[in-house]
Amino acid sequence: MSENKVILVVDDEKDIVEAYVGFLTPTRTSTQKVSSRGGAGAPAAAAASEYELIQAASAEEALKKVEEHYQAGKRIAGGFFDVKLEGGMDGLSLIRELWKKDPQILCTVVTAYQDRSIDDIDLLFGEKFKDQWDYLNKPFTRAEIMQKARQMVASWNRREQLKLAQEQLIHAERLAAVGQVARGIGHEFGNILQAIVGKADLALMETSDDKVKEKLKTILSASDRASLIVRNLQFFSKKQAAPAKTALDKIFTNTLSLIDHELKKHSVKIQQKLEPNAFVKGNAPELEQVVLNLIINAMHSMPSGGEVELGCGIEGKFARAWVKDTGTGIPPDVLGRIFDFAFTTKGEKGSGLGLSIAKKIMEEHQGKIEVESKVGQGTQFTLVFPVFEGG
Repeated sequence: MSENKVILVVDDEKDIVEAYVGFLTPTRTSTQKVSSRGGAGAPAAAAASEYELIQAASAEEALKKVEEHYQAGKRIAGGFFDVKLEGGMDGLSLIRELWKKDPQILCTVVTAYQDRSIDDIDLLFGEKFKDQWDYLNKPFTRAEIMQKARQMVASWNRREQLKLAQEQLIHAERLAAVGQVARGIGHEFGNILQAIVGKADLALMETSDDKVKEKLKTILSASDRASLIVRNLQFFSKKQAAPAKTALDKIFTNTLSLIDHELKKHSVKIQQKLEPNAFVKGNAPELEQVVLNLIINAMHSMPSGGEVELGCGIEGKFARAWVKDTGTGIPPDVLGRIFDFAFTTKGEKGSGLGLSIAKKIMEEHQGKIEVESKVGQGTQFTLVFPVFEGG
C-alpha cells in the first residue's frame, strides 16, 4: 500500500492558503515563509517533505473538490480547516459532512477566534471522533503546520495498515474455521454421493416408472443438499461483502449447513428459536464467522455431547442473537480474558483469535457481544445489534 500524503486545506484568506502551500509543498529553490504572519526563511527542505494539497476557499468548494477526488479513486489523509468561512457552512460543519463520506479523515481545526472552545468542539464532534481531530490557533508557524501534517499523514497511514492487517487476520481465521469443519463436510459429501450413486443404480434396475421417479427424487434431494453446502462454503470464505440488510435466522441456518454433520457426530442436539424478521445491517460472511466460532466453542465445551440453543429476535430497538450450551462453563478467573487477543485455554488446539475477532466484528457492526457462564451448567453468548432501519 502506497503512502497517502493528500491534505485538504480550507481557508477563505488567500495569504493563509499560500502559507500552507509554501509550508507543505516546498521546492528546492524557493524561499519560504516561516509563519502565517509573513517573513521569509531559509530555502525549503528536500522534496521528501512534500504533500499533495487540495485547496478550497469555502466549505461548498471543498465538498465539490473532495467528491471529485473520491470519484477518481483517491483518499484524503487529513486536513486543515478554518472555522470562519464565507458561505453558509463553517469549518466545523464541513468536517462533520466529510466524516459522513469518509470517517477516517483526520482534521486540524484552525482559528483566530476564541468563540469555540475545545470543549465545545469536543461536544459537537462527539465521542466517536474524539481521536480524529486536533486544534491550532492563528497565527501559526511553519513548524506547527509541518508537525500537524506529519502527524495526520503518519497516523492515517498507520490506521490503514492496521485495518488491512486486521482484515487479513479475519480472513485467515475464517479459513481456519472452514478447515475445522472441512473433514465433517467431506464425510457428509461421501454419504450424499453414496445416496446418489446407490439410488441411481437401483433406478436403472427398476421397471416401474413410479419407483424410478421415487428414486430420482431422492437423488435430486441429495444433490440439492450438496449444492447448498457448496454455496454456503463459498460465500462464507469470501474475504468481505458490502454491509446490507441481513436476516439473523439465515445467518444461523447457513452456518448450520456447514457444521451440521460435526454436531451430529459429537452428539450435540440443536434447539432453534429463530424469529424470521430479525434484520440487521451486516456483512453476512463475517456474521456467519462469528456464529460458527460460537457454535464450535459450544461443541468443544460438551465433549460427551449436549444441547445448544440457537436463537434470534427483536427486543425494542435492538436485535439479539444467541448461542447457549449445556457445557462445562467458563471459570470466573478466565471469563474476563476470553476476548483478549490470542488468549486460549485449548493449548495448541486453539489460536485464541476466534472470540477476539468476534468482538471486533461486532464492534464494526455497532453492536456488542455479551457472555454469561456458570461452571458445570453452561455458557450463553449474546450478540446485540441495532435493528435495521430501511426498506
